Amino acid sequence: MSRDSGPTTTVSFGVLGTLELQVAGRPATPLAPAVRALLARLVVAAGRVVSADALIDALWADQPPTDATNALQLRVSKLRRALATAGASGDLLVTRAPGYQLAVAPDAVDAYRFERLLDRARGASAGDGPAAALACFDEALRLWRGPALADVGEAGWALAEAARLEELRLGAVEDRLELLLEAGRQAEAVADLERLVVAHPLRERLHRLLMLALYRGGRQADAITAYHALRHRLADELGIDPAPELQALAESILRQQVPAPAPAQRTATPATPLAAAPARSAPPPGPRGPERAEVPRRLSSVLGRQDDVQRVLDRLREARVVTLTGPGGVGKTTLALEVVRHVDDALADRVHLVRLAALGGGTDLPEAVADQLGVAAAGPGPAATAALVAWLGADRALLVVDNCEHVIDEAAELVEGLVAACPALTVLTTSREALAVPGETQLAVAPLGVPEGPAGLARLGESPAVALFVDRARAVRPGFILDEATAPVVADICRQLDGMPLAIELAAARVKALPPVEIAARLQDRFALLTAGARTSEARHRTLRATLDWSHDLLSEAERRLLRRLAAFRGGWDLAAAEQVCAFDGLARDDVLDLLFRLVDRSLVVPDPTTGRFRLLVTIREYAAARLGEAGETGAARDRHLTYFTELAERYGPHVRSDADAWARMTEEHDNFRAAVDHCLDSGDGVEAGLRLADALFLFWNYGPRHEGVRALTALLATGDAAPAARAAALQRIGQLGVYYPTAQTRAAARESLAEFERLGDTANIATSRLVVAWEGQYDGDADEYRALVAQARRERGDTDDPWWHRMVCYVEALLDLRTGAFARSAEQWTRSLEWTRQAGDRLLPAGILAHLGIALREAGRPDEAIATLEEAAAEARRNPSPHALAFTLVQLAHTRLDRGEVAGVPAMLAEAADTARRSGNPRCQAWAAWGRARIAYADGDAATAADECRRAVELLEEREFPWARLRLWSLTAEAAGAAGREPDAEAARRSAAALAPAAH
Repeated sequence: MSRDSGPTTTVSFGVLGTLELQVAGRPATPLAPAVRALLARLVVAAGRVVSADALIDALWADQPPTDATNALQLRVSKLRRALATAGASGDLLVTRAPGYQLAVAPDAVDAYRFERLLDRARGASAGDGPAAALACFDEALRLWRGPALADVGEAGWALAEAARLEELRLGAVEDRLELLLEAGRQAEAVADLERLVVAHPLRERLHRLLMLALYRGGRQADAITAYHALRHRLADELGIDPAPELQALAESILRQQVPAPAPAQRTATPATPLAAAPARSAPPPGPRGPERAEVPRRLSSVLGRQDDVQRVLDRLREARVVTLTGPGGVGKTTLALEVVRHVDDALADRVHLVRLAALGGGTDLPEAVADQLGVAAAGPGPAATAALVAWLGADRALLVVDNCEHVIDEAAELVEGLVAACPALTVLTTSREALAVPGETQLAVAPLGVPEGPAGLARLGESPAVALFVDRARAVRPGFILDEATAPVVADICRQLDGMPLAIELAAARVKALPPVEIAARLQDRFALLTAGARTSEARHRTLRATLDWSHDLLSEAERRLLRRLAAFRGGWDLAAAEQVCAFDGLARDDVLDLLFRLVDRSLVVPDPTTGRFRLLVTIREYAAARLGEAGETGAARDRHLTYFTELAERYGPHVRSDADAWARMTEEHDNFRAAVDHCLDSGDGVEAGLRLADALFLFWNYGPRHEGVRALTALLATGDAAPAARAAALQRIGQLGVYYPTAQTRAAARESLAEFERLGDTANIATSRLVVAWEGQYDGDADEYRALVAQARRERGDTDDPWWHRMVCYVEALLDLRTGAFARSAEQWTRSLEWTRQAGDRLLPAGILAHLGIALREAGRPDEAIATLEEAAAEARRNPSPHALAFTLVQLAHTRLDRGEVAGVPAMLAEAADTARRSGNPRCQAWAAWGRARIAYADGDAATAADECRRAVELLEEREFPWARLRLWSLTAEAAGAAGREPDAEAARRSAAALAPAAH
């Protein structure tokens, strides 16, 4: 919150992750790199004045601009505008001698709240015992969203603050794990500790906790193995022995003389190892707190549900009936039982568990519940309900009713009656749909999280889904380890299985006989693979298909029909699409809305209320697709899907350059367009329909996934004969989509399209194809020949007022000038191309043109103009999303800054560019990013890393770059390889540079 004397708008800041600004509870506002470091420096000093000198030092270190004070004022002005745009009050950032102040209270910053909660947790540890302290630690650690100040850059102050916060976080994690061990909950701690010692292999406290957790979990040998692994690592890397406390603990483990955990008065920084604590008798068996005689003992660890447990407990304190909903296998029962183990006296005096899964149809539910609870009933129905009411009485009790979905109406009636008659009763139920009784709170149980995209071993190891897989894999193959080779494969398995705990456990069981990579490959037939459930599990949980059969069999015929037809969609859909695609043969369009909502209620369809879209989890989609095939409806559903999305592409595709909503709509349906193209390829006679769809998708492909367009068009032409004009157009588009990373295939397609249009006598397309052929000459070949092709294309097209044509002619001529080093003339052509582009109303291409203009200005010796132009290009690419333009702009801006000796912020810029380029399939920009990393490493004296990054850049770039740029890369490669002592590599790079030199000049 803001100070009373300052702004009144509710503002909060986050530094425990990327820098985050939230105003009035709205979603976080993205911040431009130009203001991010300044705001971060002010945030970490929230409420205090930071001198101008300190801010200048924070932003520019030992390389301040000539007029640093003026530069700082400009940066402050930008920050004020950014804060105003986000909705923050104008007096949030105030000028106050000798500098500036962010006028907010410290508790508006998540790092301050984290430290305050940490103090409270450690105080609770010393006073109230583990439960209160654990709650505080959990609340504190939930504030972290990633590495502190992750996107601020590598300035010294930021690195120091991030290191300080990370040390506090790690200390909090250690304190929390120590509390778990004191509470006798070592099974929960083991998986976290095993991941942490991998991430921090020399941190002795973590090893001590792991040894204790393993020993107390009955794994004495593993505890000693962990100790010896640390001892060898310390000796190899530091030449020292483990601390005496660790040595003493290892000796105690060998002698089996480690004391049992005891609740102790703990200080903020524990120093005495638990192994040295005075011996005490073991705690009494069974859970503490309320009486829970019916709750089964947990035989395996529960991973990744700590936050969910707390969320359910919070709801149970507020509502009389709480229902955990979710699809089969998501872990509703596991979560409910884990919640029961955390129930304290403040919530209930008694806990009772009733399991309904085994009940068959026609069973009298009140009588069955009374029987399970051991309550004598005078008869079924009302008599049994009355007996339950009398038995529960006025006691504060928690009744857990598990698996209600197949008797949902009877369960709802019973629960409503019991709650109404027993004022102190609270009920926790699990079901695939809510009971819909008065006062009920529904909590959807989500799948376990898996990091998206590339992630390091530490981040993957912290994923709850990956941790669950590893834990269950070790149960069947104790030697299984998560390392650099297995971690990405395990993460891929978990993603393919949607993070569903049951499916992950079934897959992990296959590790006994199959390596993870084989399991991942076989998930295409997951229902045949995942059949290894525990013999003691209920039948519906022994195979993945049985779990889904259970849900499917509870549906009405109309619900089954809609569910299987929804498998035609890929990625998601909206209501209009479902009505158009699924309403046929016995399913009326007017029925789709109600049926769709019923599938949502039954946890088979996942809604997104913010967008109005729906989706199926991948496993459910594959199950539904199998049912669609069994019903003989696959062809009809996919035909209707193709028709709908072709019409949608024709409505929005032509406007993606000028209409932001059209681009957003096409992006939203990208997966469905892929599915529609695949259907054309699978059908064998879908060439005409496929080329019609491709025609509508061309501009979307051209500004986004170009490689996808090349692949789709090539495959469509290979499936059958197309009309000559359609074939020539498809070939021209293959050539155009490949101009930035041409291959032999795309070059041949452009030339073949030119020959085809010449045969057809299509003058306009002859000129366009000739321009595409010339466009491919931006990197190599006879530049004069390509200029002649452009001139000929101009003549063939003649007089035209088409702005697209004029801008592309200027564009190609500017590229040819850039290639041959005519940088001033290239800048003029880029400026003309930009004018034509804006005249045409194109909102996507300006960013790319500005990026190339920035290169021309840089190479012409105008670096200040270049940086300003590239920053404008980056802003344009973010405002009107264009992944290729954003990646290209960022790498060029990074290299331009490196040319000026500016490193601050460049690594983050290169990382964003590389990730964007990877996702959009742009090897050229990935190469420039690797080259930038090589330059930084070489400047830092790390020649080996620089040589490796140069090699990566060369491999990615191949011949797809201007000759003068490739010459510079080869020259750096030679220098780095030579400095790293790799003379053969250096000599090869020198030869390549020498061969390229004539073309580069």
